[in-house]
Amino acid sequence: MAARAGGCESLNSPSRGGRARRTVIFSADDFGSSEAVNGAVALAHRQGLLRSASLMAAGPQVEAAVRLARELPGLCLGVHLTLIKGRAVSPPAKIPHLVDSQGHFGDCPVAVGWRYFFQPRLLPEIRRELAAQIEAVLRLGLHPWHLNSHLNLHMHPRIFPLVVDLAREYDIPAVRLVREDWRTTLALAPDHPFPKLAQGLIFALLCRRARRQAQAAGLFSNDQLFGLLNEGRMTETYLLDLIPRLKAGVTEIYSHPGLYADPEMPAYRRQQELTALLSPQLKEALAAAAVEVSDFARLSRRMRAL
Repeated sequence: MAARAGGCESLNSPSRGGRARRTVIFSADDFGSSEAVNGAVALAHRQGLLRSASLMAAGPQVEAAVRLARELPGLCLGVHLTLIKGRAVSPPAKIPHLVDSQGHFGDCPVAVGWRYFFQPRLLPEIRRELAAQIEAVLRLGLHPWHLNSHLNLHMHPRIFPLVVDLAREYDIPAVRLVREDWRTTLALAPDHPFPKLAQGLIFALLCRRARRQAQAAGLFSNDQLFGLLNEGRMTETYLLDLIPRLKAGVTEIYSHPGLYADPEMPAYRRQQELTALLSPQLKEALAAAAVEVSDFARLSRRMRAL
């Protein structure tokens, strides 16, 4: 039951007032990675703007995350596919070239990315593991509505076609596209300009082909995204400044909220990101700017109905 081809472009028609609709999806990554993240996701959904969360099938606290998800029927769940800095679902014997003897992937993004690109023999194992992660979520009785990945590795040119194929196979209607306006991000957060510029241009290039593949497969996807170039620092101040700059179409804003700081990732301002998702001022700013808050489930259903 694939969605109609054409991506989300058909959702961007002008409203009755003549202005193009602006829609935002607030989502949280790493659901299931820790108690702090799980608690923050639940709180931000119950009391704040969070509508979507991406579940790590092999996360250390995935069982607790699943229990919370069952208590939050309005939370739109996705699968946070993991091929780096994490543990596999499959036994090491089934994917011996992807993981070590303990079932862990590599940690260096550059090394892992080049390895996946120049060793096509890994692709069958990659597909097998990604399918196993999706099936692990399905066996828990949960319905995933969208696919993305840890460190956005699903945008890898060797991996994205596999993700599209699996989305169709498992009837998952949406996939994240990682296209961030680096000019906007640098205007709001001008630190480290050259790495942000480089990363923004690389993902923009990857997104061109990926968007065509997603549209050809009839998958829903976001038009823009924020959370990549200012990762871990999607604070209230940043988001309040961002809202007036949002373009027409669907923008995903993803963050990594937590109830408390993460000692393994000290640069992430997890508590501040949670505060932003709970912010009354941010809700008021969205309403004043006539920005709709939605999720991948509602928007993919809307696209199918067109």
